[in-house]
Amino acid sequence: MAGVAMKNLAYLLIVASMTTGCAKFKSLEQLDTASIAQPPQTTAVYIQGYKPQAGQVLVNFFVSNFSVVVHNSQLEYSTARDGLYDGLKVQLIPNYGFSVLTPESTTVGFADLVLYDLGIDLNQQSQLYCPPNDMLSTSNDAIIYNDSRLSGSPAEFLGLRDCEKSYLGLNPAMPDFDGDGIPDYLELRCGLNPADPNDAKVSASGDGVSNLEKCKDHIPVGESYQANQLYAYQYTKLANPDGSDDFSVTNIPVLNGGQDNFLVFYMLEQNLTTKAESIYTAYATLKSGYAGQTLKFNYWATSPANFYNQEVNVP
Repeated sequence: MAGVAMKNLAYLLIVASMTTGCAKFKSLEQLDTASIAQPPQTTAVYIQGYKPQAGQVLVNFFVSNFSVVVHNSQLEYSTARDGLYDGLKVQLIPNYGFSVLTPESTTVGFADLVLYDLGIDLNQQSQLYCPPNDMLSTSNDAIIYNDSRLSGSPAEFLGLRDCEKSYLGLNPAMPDFDGDGIPDYLELRCGLNPADPNDAKVSASGDGVSNLEKCKDHIPVGESYQANQLYAYQYTKLANPDGSDDFSVTNIPVLNGGQDNFLVFYMLEQNLTTKAESIYTAYATLKSGYAGQTLKFNYWATSPANFYNQEVNVP
């Protein structure tokens, strides 16, 4: 407009792609370079030779660095790898009793993330009980591992136990109760409701980018995509002549040069006949110096012995 000083001119880039018959829009607004955070250290993943199980089709693929949380357009470290960054856990100690070091620090069978999301503080936690038989993950969507940082400690459990799913009104046998394409545990980590089939489709921040896409890209659903695009994962699928696919995921932010950053992989598939969903999980603990590197490995779920909870060896 004439006579009006224009500073920090911006342009709006609309990227549209068709997914499941619906248009998907990203609004990326270029900012003044002085206001943009420095690009983070990142790593990449390359998974070779993926094929769905017989009679099934891929619903969604997720990669997530559980050691890193994006909050207010900043990277925060999560020692417990449970979706709650260290600074937040410290703030919650007086009311919730949480520990920065572990994902289950106060109530046996109930993750700190669940307690926090439901607002179950120290005064109420004693009323919770998880029977021994319900300390499992019937749907096989949990990651169970021994943490090399904590010598002699019991195995850590990252996911939803059967008792937690029952408490939340979910089905312990189903990895994605509401069928929206996001595993139940990832929905909680992303700030969504695993019993609401519609919340994945909407944009919580009103920027036109769906909650599902933000959950895949590992940025907060309540914050604008534009403000966090430096941290957004980039997914690419490559078709092979033998009918298999390779997946490339780049721009995965890491902290500490990659040391002890904990990557988790989820393949969510659906049976073409019954429509029942199945999940196939793996994880990897990065070593120092993995920033700027690519972790390349073959798809893990090739026999019943390694469908779930597989550790990917990092060279």
